[in-house]
Amino acid sequence: MGMENKQNTITAGFPALLAAALVLALSVGNAPTASAQNPGLQSKKGSDPLPAAATKPAEEKLTAYVVGSGEVVREVVLSGELKARNSTLINAPRIRSSFSTTITYLAPEGSMVKKGERIVEFDDSSLLSQKSEVERTLDEAKLNIQKKKADLEAERCDLLNSLSQAESSLKQDELYGRISKDLLPANTYQRYQLNISKSKLGLQKAREQMANFEKSYASQMALVEINHSQAEINLKKIESDMQMLKIDAPQDGILIYGDNWTSNRKVQAGDNIFPGMEVASIPDLSSMQVVGFVYDTEYSILSPGLRCSVRFDALPGYEVGGVIESLTSVAGRKSFASEKKVFQTIVRLDKVDVDKVKPGMTVQVAVPLVLAENAPVIPRDYLGTDDQGLQFVLKGADLKQAKREFVQIGAVGDRLLEVVAGVKTGDRLIPARYDAEVSR
Repeated sequence: MGMENKQNTITAGFPALLAAALVLALSVGNAPTASAQNPGLQSKKGSDPLPAAATKPAEEKLTAYVVGSGEVVREVVLSGELKARNSTLINAPRIRSSFSTTITYLAPEGSMVKKGERIVEFDDSSLLSQKSEVERTLDEAKLNIQKKKADLEAERCDLLNSLSQAESSLKQDELYGRISKDLLPANTYQRYQLNISKSKLGLQKAREQMANFEKSYASQMALVEINHSQAEINLKKIESDMQMLKIDAPQDGILIYGDNWTSNRKVQAGDNIFPGMEVASIPDLSSMQVVGFVYDTEYSILSPGLRCSVRFDALPGYEVGGVIESLTSVAGRKSFASEKKVFQTIVRLDKVDVDKVKPGMTVQVAVPLVLAENAPVIPRDYLGTDDQGLQFVLKGADLKQAKREFVQIGAVGDRLLEVVAGVKTGDRLIPARYDAEVSR
């Protein structure tokens, strides 16, 4: 009985002991470690320190803008190309026997050429065949001259022979005519006298024929010589044309290809070029300038004499000052394939570094235009617009003091705005992006 009660007592106390053990284990597991109590401590020797607790990001520091007087500047950017003011043009030759010519050789673009160096050649195959035909005609003309001269000399001999015979006949008839009339029958004497008259007429005719021959000799020779001369002229023309198809550099310089407007690209070997069309040029590098293009929306605000800065697409960071020298008064197409109309402007550079800049480089011309001077100005991000489209600023030194102030804006520049009414010099403003916080 006693043992049974003891056993029941132990059994009844087991749940309480088990619960106490669980509570102790949980308390030991949740107890802070030394590393947790002191983050600077290391978990063990040589190990990395535990990461520090994240800090709250610093709030943006708000600085008020003090309205002052300044300039409102707008920068107009024009695109352009570097070209030489003075340049020697190489044009396609005007060949009499051909309406167009094909380029068979072009010296490399951008290469430095020397005076007398071959730079362009055109196809001369058609001229070669024409030259052969003209040379054959010339040889025939030479043979015709020789034949004509031989024929005329033979004719001269015949005429001289006829003249000699006429003179001999006249002398013979005159001998018979001197016989006294008394010694001859009347009819014989009359026949002798008639023979003298006939011989004189024959001699006169022979002399006239000889004279006419001498007079016509030169003209008959000229007829065949004309054909010879014409053949020589035709041959010289063809040889001259063939010489024109081979172009040498007229001066030292850099070779620049021309534009093939029919293909909207640079000229290249194999192109069929019309007479007078620009094939290449040799520019004077010391006379380079910028040829820019202005759209009509910006044309009215530009004028000759404005200063500008020229930036080269191929030379980042390199900039040269310049001045607008002229503006065309009539718009034209920017290129053969473009329908947009632009005005052309010429920009003269302050200096030309021929070692850096080359003809054909594309450039950006920045023209700063002063729209307002000595006027109250504010940065663009200090101007806001409400739901009704009214413009305002936040006047005040901080968020607590700031309030909306509607303003009237004048000139608008790239960074600054002119304020006509609403603020004055010395007022403090905060950026318009804080409008939502100010309005709460």
